Amino acid sequence: MNPAPHSTAAREKSIWPMFAGAFVLFALFAVFVQWMLSSGDPASYDEEAIRAKERYDILAKIREENNTLTGSYGWADQAKGTVRVPLDRAMELAVARLSAQGAPRPAYPVDPNVPLGSTVKPGGFAAAQPTPPPFVAPAAPSPAVEAEPAPAEGQEPPAPGETPAP
Repeated sequence: MNPAPHSTAAREKSIWPMFAGAFVLFALFAVFVQWMLSSGDPASYDEEAIRAKERYDILAKIREENNTLTGSYGWADQAKGTVRVPLDRAMELAVARLSAQGAPRPAYPVDPNVPLGSTVKPGGFAAAQPTPPPFVAPAAPSPAVEAEPAPAEGQEPPAPGETPAP
């Protein structure tokens, strides 16, 4: 005979079919992911790689423009008559101009009577810095004053200048 359909007897079930099904699903997912990764160019999916390539292209363009501007002659502003000179040639011209001026000169008159460390503003007069006061050791701390005892409950505190009652 068949046991009752709602019997309380424990049925033995095997959990191996559940593990086998989970393994099959995991294997199918792994195969799908591998197929997706191998089907195209990995860089086409990587947004950071795309952005890095764009930044590299922009950097190469900026470097090319800078090399053109610093390494060739041209008009900086033709209306004003300002020309652009290669950087190496501009440095040669600056050194030649500075060496033709002779020894360097100060931008304002120098007073040899002003001591070192003074404040001098260009175009103004020199004013010596004030001398700091000599170091004086601090005085020893005074002895601690004994604290007056707190008034007992129900008593009023003494007025200033009065001696407390015992």
